[in-house]
Amino acid sequence: MEILNKAFLDLTTDAVAVCQSSPDSEALQVVYTNQAFTALFGSYDDLSSENAVPLAGFHEQLLQDQSAKVQETAELAKEDGSRFVVSASGFAFQDKAAGKLYSCVTYRDISEVVDVAKDNGGRLETAEYASLHQEMAALQHAHERILGALNAYPDPIVIYDSDLKLVYRNDGYAASVTDTPSELIEGMHLQEVLKLAIKHGRYPVAVGREDEWINEILSPDMLQMPAQDVELDGDVHHRLMRSRAPNGDYVIIRLNSTELVREKRGAEEAQARLIAALNAYPAPFVIYDADDCLVVCNDAYRASMSNNPADLKVGMHRTEVARIAVRAGKIANAIGREEEWMSDAHQTQDVNKPVQDLELPGDVHHRLLRSRAENGDLVILRIDTTELVRHRRALERNSEELKKANAEITHMALHDDLTGLGNRRYLAKTLEEFTGRRQSAGGEIAALHIDLDRFKQINDTMGHRAGDDVLVEAAKRIRSELEPSEAVARIGGDEFVVLVPISEDPQRPVELAGTLLKDLSRTMETHGKECRVGASIGIAQTPLSEVEDLLTNSDVALYKAKYRGRGRMETYDRSDLEKVREAKSLSDDILRAVEQEEFLPYYQPQVDAKTGRLVGVEVLARWRHPQKGILAPSEFLPFATDLRVAGDIDRQIFEKAIVECRDLPVTSMRSITLSFNVSEDRVNLTDIDALHQQTQSYPGQISFELLETIFLEEQDDAFLQRLDELRSIGISIEVDDFGSGRASVVALQRINPDRLKIDRRLAPLVTAGSGGLRLLRSIIEIAQALELGVTAEGVETKEQADLLSKLGCDRFQGYYFAKPMPFSDLFALIASLKEDPDIPAALPGAR
Repeated sequence: MEILNKAFLDLTTDAVAVCQSSPDSEALQVVYTNQAFTALFGSYDDLSSENAVPLAGFHEQLLQDQSAKVQETAELAKEDGSRFVVSASGFAFQDKAAGKLYSCVTYRDISEVVDVAKDNGGRLETAEYASLHQEMAALQHAHERILGALNAYPDPIVIYDSDLKLVYRNDGYAASVTDTPSELIEGMHLQEVLKLAIKHGRYPVAVGREDEWINEILSPDMLQMPAQDVELDGDVHHRLMRSRAPNGDYVIIRLNSTELVREKRGAEEAQARLIAALNAYPAPFVIYDADDCLVVCNDAYRASMSNNPADLKVGMHRTEVARIAVRAGKIANAIGREEEWMSDAHQTQDVNKPVQDLELPGDVHHRLLRSRAENGDLVILRIDTTELVRHRRALERNSEELKKANAEITHMALHDDLTGLGNRRYLAKTLEEFTGRRQSAGGEIAALHIDLDRFKQINDTMGHRAGDDVLVEAAKRIRSELEPSEAVARIGGDEFVVLVPISEDPQRPVELAGTLLKDLSRTMETHGKECRVGASIGIAQTPLSEVEDLLTNSDVALYKAKYRGRGRMETYDRSDLEKVREAKSLSDDILRAVEQEEFLPYYQPQVDAKTGRLVGVEVLARWRHPQKGILAPSEFLPFATDLRVAGDIDRQIFEKAIVECRDLPVTSMRSITLSFNVSEDRVNLTDIDALHQQTQSYPGQISFELLETIFLEEQDDAFLQRLDELRSIGISIEVDDFGSGRASVVALQRINPDRLKIDRRLAPLVTAGSGGLRLLRSIIEIAQALELGVTAEGVETKEQADLLSKLGCDRFQGYYFAKPMPFSDLFALIASLKEDPDIPAALPGAR
C-alpha cells in the first residue's frame, strides 16, 4: 500500500479512494484518499452514509470478486449532497504479507462533457463516451510525461519525419546545434538544421566544404547507418544512434562517447604494445579468460598450434584450439589417439595441470606452464626445454618486470596521481576490509568527510598550479595526523575521506576532526604567496549509520557543517537526511528557476543626504516562485552560491534591470545611478565587450557593488585588472557591507573603489551611544581620507539620517525612505515626485 501510495496515488490529479472491508462492522473502511478525492467528495471515514452508497457499490463489487474491474460512469453526490457525473475505474489488490484485501477506485468529474441519463442503478447510458474521454486524457497525460522525460535526458534526442523534417527535439539537441534554441523550428528540414549547426561552429570539419559535407550526411547510405561515430574539434567524439519508426520517422540519439573513445584508444595502444612485446618473445605464449576463451597469444603460439595462424581467433574456446593442434599434428603425444586427446574429459584434465611436458614432432620438447590469474584468466607459457637455463633466466626477468608493472598499475588504479592518497577505488576497498575486520573482531567504523572551504576561490584567483599546491599540502597535513590503522582518500576535487576503525577510544573521530580543522586552517604557502583555506568536516559512524550508508551520511553531515557556517565539524544524526532532501529539492528548484529565468529585479531608492533627492537605486534580486510568490535573497542566495549559479542570477538581474530602466524618463535616467550586487564569478567571467554593449542603452551611471564575501583582502592582480576593465567601460566600483569584518583599509587602497556602503547593521549604532558613534565616525573618516563616497544602508529613522549626515555620509538607503519595490512602483514613484512642484525629485522620507 505504501509503495502504491508513493508511486501513484499521491502523484495523480484524479480522485482516488482505497477501501478495506472491516471485520468489526458491515461498513467499508476507508484507508486512504488523496487530496483530489477530498476536493471532489469531501472526507469519509467509512462509506455507510446515504450519499456514499454509490461509492460503496464500486468497492463492494471489487472486494467480492477480486478479478473484477470497474469501468463505469455514474451520477454521485458530494458530501454536501450536490450531484455531479463521474467516470469511475478500479481494481482489487491483496497485501499478502499482511493478509489484507483492498479495493482502489479512481474518479474523474466529467459533468461538463456528459449528458446525464440515469437508470435505476445510478449508472449512465453514456458510459462508453466517458470511458473514451478518460482514455484520451490518460493518453495525453502519458504523452506529456514521455516528452518531459525526453527533455530531461541530457544527451541530444531528435525525431525527423520520413521527409527529414523536424518533428521533435529535446533541449540537449538544441544546445548541440545552436546557441539560440528558438532558431530550431518544427518542420525545419534536416539540411537547414545542419546549416544552422555549421553557422554556430558545431562542425569545424564542414568549414570550407559545407555543401559537400551536408550532401554526405543526407545520403541514403549515411541515413540508413544505425550507428555512426563522429569526431568533432578538440578530440571530442559523439556516437549517433539512428533508427526508423514504423511510420518512417527517423529517431536519432547522440551520445557523448569522448571518454569511451579515448579509453578504447588507450586500451588498444596498450594491447598493441603488449602484443608486440609478446610477438617478440620466441616461446609460445597465450592467455585464456576465466571461461577458457582465447584472449591474446603471440605468433610463436599460433605456429605451435596450427599450420595456418589465421585458424586461431580471439574468443575461440581452449578445447577447440587444442583440437586444431591435434588435427595439424602439432602434438606428438596425441598421434594415434586423436579422439581421446580432443575429448572434453581429456582437455578438462589437462587444464588442471600446472606443469605439463609435451613431445612435439622432430623430437622437440616443450614444457607447458599453466597459471590462473586473480581474475580467472588462464596464462599458458610453452618453454623449449632444450635451452632450459636460458629460457628460465628470460622467464624470471620477464616475470619480475610483469610483477613490477602490475604493482605500478595496481598502485595507479588505487591512488591519486597528484597527492599520492588513495582514490575512490582505494576507499571502497579499504572500507570493505574494515567491514570484514569489524564483523570478525568487533568495534566500529567512522568516516570523516572533509571539504576545503575556499579552494574554488584560490583556484579562480591564484590559478590551478596554486590549487594543486594547496591539495598536496592539505593531503600531507591530513596524512600526518593519522594512525597506521587509519586510511585517507581523495575522492575528487577538494574532498577527502578518512576512515577510522574504533576499538578502544570512542572519541578518536571527533578529536581527529578537531585536530584536522586546526591544521587545515593554518596558512599555506604557494609560489611565494600565503593563502588560507580552512575546512568543513562531516562525521558519521556505525552503528548509527549502516556500513553501506557510512559515506553518504558523512557527506550529509558535511553539508550540515557547511550550511552552518563552514570551518567546523558536524556529526550525522537521522534527522539530517530530511533536511538534506529539503535542501536538494530547493537546489533543484533554483536550477530550474535559473533556466526559466524566474529571478527579477527589485529597486530600493538611494537619496542625497543633503537635498533628499533621488540619486540612485540599488537593484536587488528577487525570485518569483511559482508556488511561494516573491522570495528574498536570504531564502535562495546561499544555495545558489554553493551551486555556482550566483553569477547567472546576477546576469539575469542585470539584463532585466537594464531593459526595464530604459522606460524611465530620460532626465531621470541621467541622474539616477543603477547599483548592482555582483559575485566573484560575475566579475571574473563577464564578457567585457558584451557588457559594454548592454550598458550603452542606459545613459546614467552604472555601478557594481562588490560583496565582502568576495574576500577582497586576498584578490590577486588579475582581479584588480578586471576591475580596471570595468572602470574603462564606465562602470563605477563600490564596496558593499563595509564594516562586517572582511575588508581592511589595505584592501580598499588596492581596489580603489569609488564608494563604500556601510553595513546595514551599523546604522542603528549611531543612536545607540558614544561607542557606536565613534565606530561609524572612524569608518566615514577612512572613506573621506581615501576620497570615497559613503552610502549608509539600513537607515530607518529621521534621527539616524540626521546624525549620519552630520558624520559625513553623502547618500542614504533604507526603509525610512523606501522599501525595495518592483519596477512598476519605482516608475510610479518617480512620476509622482516629478509632479511635486516644491520638491521635484525628493522622496517622502527625505522631507
